[in-house]
Amino acid sequence: MNNETTRLKEIISIINKHNLLKDKSPQNIRETIEDLGPTFVKMGQILSSRSDLIPASISDELKKLRCSVKPMDKEEVLEILNREYNGKFNEIFESIDETPIGSASIAQTHLGVLKSKEVVAVKIQRTNIYQMMTLDTKLLKKAISILKLDKLFGNIVDLQAIIDEMYDSAKEEMDFIIEANHIERFKNNNENIAYIKPLKVYKDISTPYVLIMEYIDAPFINETEKLNSLGYDMNEIANKLADNYIKQAIDDGYYHADPHSDNIKIQDGKIVYLDFGMMGTLTIKNKNLLNDCINAIISNNTSEIAHILVSMDTSSNDIDYMKLKNDIKTVLNKNKTTEISDINIKEFARDMFELLNSNSITLPKDISMLIRGIVVIEGVLEEISPSINLMQVLKNRVKAKKLITKDVLEKEFVKILQNGNSLCSIPNETLSLLRGINNGELRFQMELNDSKNQMNRIEDIFHQAIITILDLAFIIGISVMAVMNKGKLPFIFYLYLLLAALFTIWLFLKMFYSKIKRKK
Repeated sequence: MNNETTRLKEIISIINKHNLLKDKSPQNIRETIEDLGPTFVKMGQILSSRSDLIPASISDELKKLRCSVKPMDKEEVLEILNREYNGKFNEIFESIDETPIGSASIAQTHLGVLKSKEVVAVKIQRTNIYQMMTLDTKLLKKAISILKLDKLFGNIVDLQAIIDEMYDSAKEEMDFIIEANHIERFKNNNENIAYIKPLKVYKDISTPYVLIMEYIDAPFINETEKLNSLGYDMNEIANKLADNYIKQAIDDGYYHADPHSDNIKIQDGKIVYLDFGMMGTLTIKNKNLLNDCINAIISNNTSEIAHILVSMDTSSNDIDYMKLKNDIKTVLNKNKTTEISDINIKEFARDMFELLNSNSITLPKDISMLIRGIVVIEGVLEEISPSINLMQVLKNRVKAKKLITKDVLEKEFVKILQNGNSLCSIPNETLSLLRGINNGELRFQMELNDSKNQMNRIEDIFHQAIITILDLAFIIGISVMAVMNKGKLPFIFYLYLLLAALFTIWLFLKMFYSKIKRKK
């Protein structure tokens, strides 16, 4: 407890020393973060890619934090290696350079040579970094309350949420076996993409605190002069990068969550992603909702966007549905002219976060993490080839996905079985409506003569409508699948047909039973 008190006083003292409450200049913010230590550097790194939330001047300054962390000395590095390899690391490595090639908040990387003569990157985790970050995160929240720093970046930034995001991401980053698994999964997802070079990981000689990877001796993606001199077409690279990242998001639902230019290299004409400590995974439900939301934005469907945002909301806050729709319309009108390619992603993301905040909507972590990644990759594209528009690439891929193929149809049938997104969102929307009625926001009178009979009639119509829709779905599904497969239908279709048929019979029997019961 004494250590906590001492560290809290130290944090507050550093913030006061830099007079952060009055001097909010980008340089002062960065210098304060550096003085506070690795935990705060990590938070600054996360904020540096959030130009959708904070002023560009601050995000640009915070980018300097990426490579500015003081490295561990060689004695500490040797101590870690001896601990992880039981004093036998010399049996694995021919040599390890004493000077790191990179030093970050959680780990630093050294160039090494294995006994097999392979040149590798050796990522070594800082001593006691987990304990330090856990304590600092707890104390930082206290310091924010004491010093009232919650509005440091304006009303749109929820510092508490940023801190939680930082800590959750950092916890996963601090287990290098998890990162090794990320590298392998990413490789499997992109093995058929000719322009993506998978990173080799030496999982058998890696530990939770030491990660051994292939060393990529190649230019970073933003070293445009060097790449141009090597004969690369930056427009081509940018197009491939944009298309692959959208593929990661909407096809795989598994994406690199920190794709800044220092984490991407170009080798032998291929894109090489580095640093897989921060990866995002969309749930099946959220991946489908995201695809639906993109289509709704493309078609300018305000009601559908509102419906999807309510479905995504993880809070228990009251939502004014009419206000939400009006706010969405305002954002769309502000950002969209004639084509989706005219949308500025950073401005659009900023406006959407303001909209979500003003309507008390909280997005799931996997969605907000992806939005951050998209904003970051858009920044990389602007840096290497400003003519490439990520929104246009997104539109093209979404349109391509909507083409009817056997694969798409099978996925849609699976989606029908796995997700009831629309149905699941009805309670939220209904609750919001009822609260609005209760608060006097919506007033109406309904008078029904023989209300019981009327409700029975409504129930009958509802059941009949569902049966009709299912029958129509059978006809369309059978027709399409039969044409595409020349009469041969996949197993998944027969399974769906059986389940749907059973559901139809159940509804018919329920409706028949209800009529008999009412006659009695």
